[in-house]
Amino acid sequence: MNIWRYSHFALAVSSSIFVLLATVTGIFLAFEPIDKELQGFEITGAKELNLAQVIDSLQTKYDEILSLEVNANQFVAVDVFSMEEEGLQGKFYINPFNGEKIGDIPEKRPIFEFMTVLHRSLFLKSIGRIFVGITSFLLFLIALTGFLLFVRRQRGIRYIFDKLVKESFAQHFHVVLGRWMLIPILIITLTGVYLSFLQFDLIPEMSTEKEQFPTELAESPELAFAEFEVFQNTRLSQVRSLEFPFTPDVADLFTLKLKDRELKINQKTGAIVEALHYPFTTYLSTLSFNLHTGTGSWLWSLVLAIAGVNILFFMYSGATISYKRITSKVKNKVRPEEAEYIILVGSENGSTRQFGKILQQALFLQM
Repeated sequence: MNIWRYSHFALAVSSSIFVLLATVTGIFLAFEPIDKELQGFEITGAKELNLAQVIDSLQTKYDEILSLEVNANQFVAVDVFSMEEEGLQGKFYINPFNGEKIGDIPEKRPIFEFMTVLHRSLFLKSIGRIFVGITSFLLFLIALTGFLLFVRRQRGIRYIFDKLVKESFAQHFHVVLGRWMLIPILIITLTGVYLSFLQFDLIPEMSTEKEQFPTELAESPELAFAEFEVFQNTRLSQVRSLEFPFTPDVADLFTLKLKDRELKINQKTGAIVEALHYPFTTYLSTLSFNLHTGTGSWLWSLVLAIAGVNILFFMYSGATISYKRITSKVKNKVRPEEAEYIILVGSENGSTRQFGKILQQALFLQM
């Protein structure tokens, strides 16, 4: 058991500064998805619309459509041009039911911009990203060794949710909160390590499966964009982005990016020209990013913030426990072979040693 306790202590001490920085900045950044959610640009029921309906609404309102994008919060943004109204051009959020502009795309708040750079690289660029990646891995090991200590303390994994023995405030809540926050912290650390690996191209690339259709680009039968079968069969909830052709040339294609694939579409007939199926690593990368940042879910963002606050408490309570354990060590100048009495003390966190010290001092007073 000592090896796990010493490992837990050594990992915590060696990484404390970086863990503190990563945690504090992470708590701030956990509120960014919540802030975006509160902007209120999501339209109820829009997920069930098909892409053809949205395109039809846009074409009746704007002279030219460059692109459409659906972000993780299900806000629908367009890049359009209108000759009638000066304010209806450029990028902004819309109501997908009627194409009406509902708001400009706000810039990222300076506090979140600052915290993002500090969290990712400590303003040290590539070297900082290496430190952050290592910190995530060390925090994972700290959580893992802490869990192993807890399992040993409870005498088996089957008893991890059994009643705990009431101890000091720091010791008790270090264990209680650690039990409940283990899974979120493991998710934060593992996704952080994975994203660091991605940054440095340490994740093996899986080939994109390419599905090629007949190469001839037919110009007939020419259909309206809203009549394309692929658009009619695609719900808005499946869409990441849609890039419109820049010219009327048949060789200039639609690019439709979905959750799992990317399609090239003939702008005249609506036929699919090419399909690129994303590999599993793309899905895993998106999932890791969303889990690590809380993107797309204010509820998970709140869990991340709570986990961050708990990590700060673990640092405080862990330091308190370690200090008490170190200062409670018994100092004895008498060698065992010279002693008349030998006091044996067993203690998990050092509190029982106080009783041993009191008994030792009482014996010294009687000598």
